[in-house]
Amino acid sequence: MSKSPFGAGTLAGRGAAPQTRHGQRRQAERCVPQFIIDALIDFGEERFLGGECRSYSFTKATWKRYAHYMGPAIAGHERFRNVYLVVAGDSSIITVAWRH
Repeated sequence: MSKSPFGAGTLAGRGAAPQTRHGQRRQAERCVPQFIIDALIDFGEERFLGGECRSYSFTKATWKRYAHYMGPAIAGHERFRNVYLVVAGDSSIITVAWRH
């Protein structure tokens, strides 16, 4: 049985993580779909930033695992491999950004 809370191969996000207004604005400005936010939390590499903050980003290995999980539905979405997000201690999303 899969540990992931969303169905295999679907591009719909669950939207369960609360966001700050700043996080919502940055997600919209940077055109990052909700399913990528969810995938970062579920599949991305977690790094502790200090205090209670942490970041999530895809590495080569985590993106490969996510792409394998999604199958053909992920085709054309490879650019989102460079997205990361910062999450506060209360699990609210502080910001969404692109790695350069």
